[in-house]
Amino acid sequence: MEGGLSSEKAVAPKKNIAFFITNAGKPTPATGPVYPFTYDLLNTFFMKKMIAIHLKDDRSGSSLIFRQSLEALAEKGMTVHLITTRTNDTPGFLTDVPGIQYHYIRNYERGDKWRTFFSFLLAQLLIFRKVLGLIEPGDSVYINTLLPFGAAWAGRLKNAPITYHIHETAVHPAYMRKFLLYMAQQMATHVIFGSRYVKTQMNFPKSTHHIIHSCLPESFVQEALLHTNHGSRKTVLMIASPGHESGVMELLQLAGLMPSTRFELVLNASRKERKEFFGLRLIPDNVIVYGPQINLHPFYQRAAVVLNLSQTEHYQDIFDISILQAMSYGRPVIVPLAGGANELVAHGWNGYRISGHYLEQVRRHVEQLLHNKPLYADMSCAAQLVASQFKPQVFKQQVEDIFLEGNVFTPGRKKEQLAEVLLYPAALQDYINNSLN
Repeated sequence: MEGGLSSEKAVAPKKNIAFFITNAGKPTPATGPVYPFTYDLLNTFFMKKMIAIHLKDDRSGSSLIFRQSLEALAEKGMTVHLITTRTNDTPGFLTDVPGIQYHYIRNYERGDKWRTFFSFLLAQLLIFRKVLGLIEPGDSVYINTLLPFGAAWAGRLKNAPITYHIHETAVHPAYMRKFLLYMAQQMATHVIFGSRYVKTQMNFPKSTHHIIHSCLPESFVQEALLHTNHGSRKTVLMIASPGHESGVMELLQLAGLMPSTRFELVLNASRKERKEFFGLRLIPDNVIVYGPQINLHPFYQRAAVVLNLSQTEHYQDIFDISILQAMSYGRPVIVPLAGGANELVAHGWNGYRISGHYLEQVRRHVEQLLHNKPLYADMSCAAQLVASQFKPQVFKQQVEDIFLEGNVFTPGRKKEQLAEVLLYPAALQDYINNSLN
């Protein structure tokens, strides 16, 4: 009202609340016309860079899982430097990861034992120099597999936190495994295990332990859902690395027992390595051998059953990504009695647990799955149900909780409630328990 007091309460002008950084490095409230820091910007401000190391970029499961970890961290604004090899024939999973900076070393070559040994030592020296040149106070070191011990030495010299991501226990010869494991035990501040089984095989008394079960990229899952019922579903598929303990020889013997069934073998090895591995060995006519593949979807679409016949007394495979991929397509699987792949399977529900040594038993179950349609349909549904529980969002969250813990203003997150099923393989039960805790 003109000439008198207004009936409305006076409102104090709003202050432009922001944050400024004090000499102590802590965010402090400030007022005035300054540009506000968002929480994400503060996180980025305080975040140091990560030096990530993988000895050989290839199409293995450990490379794929490592890529997913690096993508998750890069998406959160962390500066990631990756030290690895250049790929020759087929691009590895670590090729062209968005948002990371690459530092290449000479390829780690395989051949006779002395050539392999000296090539391995040279790779360690190159990794050591690269890490030493890149690392600064506050940075962290992230090592994939036990192999790149040169990175751990450099990280220790710089007093950097060192995280190992261990997917398998198979390192040959035995004295090399013992040495690499000892180095990791002495150097690691954190250890991420790819499966509960691998964790039970190793003792890290000085380190903080984590189990992060593998998952598939969202793009793979969507493709699998679209094409689950496509394809002939008449072949038996195995994806492996060359090695007498990897089950390749057992697959060839199995193919000899089933001459009317078509087998496909995808070997994660170059043409030269495949030639050296097979030598003059006779490959049955019903087996087709392929090298590393950029696109595995056609193989899963053709497959009726996917096998892992590795010898677990010598070769504890990773939390087998090919088995998880197969189950996302609804393909029943046969895996060893022990090892990371075993944790995905409840015997008789979504697949079978059978040692590769018992080929007659393997043959009988493969024949049963090929000819018993009701049984196949039930196992196919169960396989997809298991695969659906391993969500990329949860994998990313677990990685972020390890590496981004302690950064400024990590927002509270609602814990994801995973669907309940009546019967869990061991890893699935453990995974759900960890996700809900």
